[in-house]
Amino acid sequence: MPENPEGREKGTPDSPEGTERIPPEGTGGTKRRFTWKKLLMIAVALLVVGSLVQVVAKSGGFGGALNTTGDNSKSHNRKGEPKELDTPSQKTKTVRLGGQKVPREAGPIIVINPGLVAPGGKATVEGAGFDAKSTVDLFLKTSAKQTEGKSIATAKTDRWGSINAQITVPEEVSRGAVVVAQQHDGDKAAEAQLVSGGVIGSVKVNKQVGKPGDSVSLSVRGFQAGEPIDVYWGRAGGKPDATLTADGSGGIGRADIKVGVAPTGPSTLILVGKKSRTTASAPFQVLGLYPSIKSSPYALKAGQRITVSAGGFAPGERILYYINSVGGIPAFTTNADANGKVGAVSFSVPFGLKGRQSLTAIGDQTRAVARSGFQVMPYSPAAEPSTYSAKAGTTVSFYVTGFAARENVTLYVGGPNGDARKITTFQVNDKGAADAVGSYQITKADEGGVTFQLIGSKSGGQAKTSVNAAKQGGQQNQGQQGQQGQGQ
Repeated sequence: MPENPEGREKGTPDSPEGTERIPPEGTGGTKRRFTWKKLLMIAVALLVVGSLVQVVAKSGGFGGALNTTGDNSKSHNRKGEPKELDTPSQKTKTVRLGGQKVPREAGPIIVINPGLVAPGGKATVEGAGFDAKSTVDLFLKTSAKQTEGKSIATAKTDRWGSINAQITVPEEVSRGAVVVAQQHDGDKAAEAQLVSGGVIGSVKVNKQVGKPGDSVSLSVRGFQAGEPIDVYWGRAGGKPDATLTADGSGGIGRADIKVGVAPTGPSTLILVGKKSRTTASAPFQVLGLYPSIKSSPYALKAGQRITVSAGGFAPGERILYYINSVGGIPAFTTNADANGKVGAVSFSVPFGLKGRQSLTAIGDQTRAVARSGFQVMPYSPAAEPSTYSAKAGTTVSFYVTGFAARENVTLYVGGPNGDARKITTFQVNDKGAADAVGSYQITKADEGGVTFQLIGSKSGGQAKTSVNAAKQGGQQNQGQQGQQGQGQ
């Protein structure tokens, strides 16, 4: 018998809002009313379904397999083949040298020589790192923040991807101007700051041509007796390059001074009396500096020390050293002596640098540039097991050489399906070697052959060796044993 033949009301008269009409069975009945409780339940259900859809989408779609192990970082590909393990130094684009960051790789780079040039003067843009036999457009931006610059020249690279183009500095060049080299139809670009100083009148001296640091003689008349006289090169303010003192007649019979830092080309020697404000000037032709830089050794490994020396800069000026760049904060700085020579500076090559590196020294005042480089060689360590043939239960250790000094080395074992499994980590000595380290017990499955891989934490050097490899049909271990016997 139907429980509700007549269609009874659900609820009580005291709660009419919760009343629902239930139609008799077998009839169309009346349309059901959706109460606020049912609407709330539907909303919650929709939120749950939406969350599940997002989870499935993030995990690779509805057709992807769920990861039940909780680890997606296995060191093998889909075919089960071993995959080369990433080292920590490969994950960043920069490395640290002391407290500064330097790029890991040498990209396109340009320098302006001379770096300090007067408006209207000539300068040469030297560059490297572009594609061979390509076209490079040169632009001048009024500031580093400007997005587009004025085209000033076009150059062709040689077969090594280098350019050498002469430009004329505009008369209206502003402070903070930047020269940009953009490869035509490509994304390779580099930029360098253009430092320009103004030409101030003329100056007379006994020797009218010289470079910063050269000695010249001059005589002075017409100043106040006994007053100090400030000497400026190429400017009439700021910190004077030298200070002379007039005699009782207000002059100086002869004074020997050194050519100061001024824009290359026609410049001005200006003398200003501190008391009388009397000014005297004479023309002078400032020659450019051509400093040099040398690194030793040229080829070395990361972690080893390299020595850098330079010369030909202005006396006493600060020298900025850059690695793989010519802008921003320098990798390190030093000062030239009274003859413009820069003493030897040593530093450890940061881990993460590989291949050829560019090394640039720039005079902080003269902007004179010297370029060199060095080669960072890879680590090629070697490892030998304590035995090349072993039964299950045998404990195998390893003898390693060629790693970076005192770095941690991780031992991995390769399973039958190509998986790499971490066994242990140990530290090598100051020579990058270690004896009888990385203990591993051979299993029954290893009797058919097992491969080991040892990776340095800093150098990224990798050494491979194996046990029971001869049972797989190879003769490699027999050859290694033969070489080992000959060495003994």
